[in-house]
Amino acid sequence: KFLPLFLTFFFLAVVFTFMAVTPTTVAILRCVPDKQRSFALGVQSVFLRLLGTIPGPILFGVAIDNSCTLWDINECKTKGACWVYDNERMAYLLMGISAACKIISIIFVVMAVCLYKPP
Repeated sequence: KFLPLFLTFFFLAVVFTFMAVTPTTVAILRCVPDKQRSFALGVQSVFLRLLGTIPGPILFGVAIDNSCTLWDINECKTKGACWVYDNERMAYLLMGISAACKIISIIFVVMAVCLYKPP
């Protein structure tokens, strides 16, 4: 019953996320001197990788593991693969993590706009 609302929200989130890529690059290029532009783009890329591609999958993996209701237990009494997930809990966890990350990003963008002083 909420699928059309979810798909609309998801589509808009993806569109606005990708619409921000070019303005972000332009803002970085305008905020640094000409000789440091390539270095600034490199630093931005490193931070993007460090803060996005390393903790992101770990955080989503923890959320997926927390939504498991029935684990496979092997002979050594250790957890194996998950057999049954609580789909509603997983949906709320994954959307909550995504929304929290987006809100944190928006807060930092607003702070950058407010604190930036042109040369």
